[in-house]
Amino acid sequence: MDPLIAELKHQYHSTLAMYESLLEGCSDEIWDQEYAGVLFWREAYHALFWLHTFLGFSDKTFHPWPFGKDIDPQLYTPPNNACERAEALPYGAPTKAYIDEVLKVATLGALNETDLFEDGEFRTVYHRLLYGLRHGQHHIGKLTAYLNLEGVRLHHWRG
Repeated sequence: MDPLIAELKHQYHSTLAMYESLLEGCSDEIWDQEYAGVLFWREAYHALFWLHTFLGFSDKTFHPWPFGKDIDPQLYTPPNNACERAEALPYGAPTKAYIDEVLKVATLGALNETDLFEDGEFRTVYHRLLYGLRHGQHHIGKLTAYLNLEGVRLHHWRG
């Protein structure tokens, strides 16, 4: 495996491990609280949904239910469904498997291809994969800050 692709895989797994750690550190009470106008669970679902959804090659198509349940992944629309914390904990497993599946066969050429995902907002597949990492870390940081506000301290940084 190319070192760049191996590092992408490592960073995706590290991001997912941090996500799972914050879910495990979150109480059911915090899970249902609102922070900055968004329910904690909804931001958590949004983070994992897009981390999973941004993975793939140039022919990737949008799949609205990667975890088998119809939950609107947008943050600021009225929720169409809910997600319990116990239900969300196992959602990391299919994402772990998908990280491995995608990056096992990735090549530098495939990562450099023009991205055809959705409306073409990404220049290349590599751009979308890096964007997905950055987006996931943004939300993991917010969720960690919300836990800190509630006195929950996590030591979950993964490098």
